[in-house]
Amino acid sequence: MKIVKNLFKYIYKISLDFIKNIVFLINKRNYIFSPVFIIGCGRSGTTILGKTLSLHPKIKYLNERRDLWHKSYPEFDVWNQNMKNSKLYADEKDIVVKSHNLLCYLFFREQVLANAEILLEKLPINNFRLKFLKKSFPNAKYIYLTRNGLEVSKSIEKEIKKGSWLRTHDLLKSFDIKNSDQNKGILEWKLSINHSDRFFSKLSSNNFFHLSYNDFVNSPASMIKDMLDFLNLDYTENWINRISKNIKRKNP
Repeated sequence: MKIVKNLFKYIYKISLDFIKNIVFLINKRNYIFSPVFIIGCGRSGTTILGKTLSLHPKIKYLNERRDLWHKSYPEFDVWNQNMKNSKLYADEKDIVVKSHNLLCYLFFREQVLANAEILLEKLPINNFRLKFLKKSFPNAKYIYLTRNGLEVSKSIEKEIKKGSWLRTHDLLKSFDIKNSDQNKGILEWKLSINHSDRFFSKLSSNNFFHLSYNDFVNSPASMIKDMLDFLNLDYTENWINRISKNIKRKNP
């Protein structure tokens, strides 16, 4: 019985993928591939930022769609213990033409099927793959979110204690960290921020929008307006007020 169910699931998946490809090929000429990447250390507020922007009808949001990445670049699956020689860091040298074309196809297909002007993607590990992103998507824009390191480390510490902070491919394993979970969080934040700060210091300000978590939770309406202006997307005051009213800091 289980084999039959799995067979039907497989057939359904293949059929659905076939239909998506047909719809995409018919409609893609009406769209311009416009990827935007949210960049920020894990536990910096990237999730609430992405979910908020995803409420815009012209944005298709990919919230940690690792399946699309790993379908194109299986070696990027650092969470899979069976994956040998997985890659945490990636730059221009790691681009493979066939894999690159597949990733662009999958991303663009998501945008077209959603009738969206913008494809917004969030995956915290991209902090360590920014040169790869720039080379792969030369016309991409970025929204760079930063948060106080102590706040981030305390949040990571809580996740570690709950056992929900996946460390299969540990960022810190090349360091001799024998102290508290908060110290591990501090180092992860530091590694992340060092990579991203260096990258954005050399990138044209026309291609990225930088905001702090503090500004986002204290002045959400103003920050959302600025980001949508950066993305050249329309909005109304009522809509901005409606989506920003529940944005607030969870902990003092």
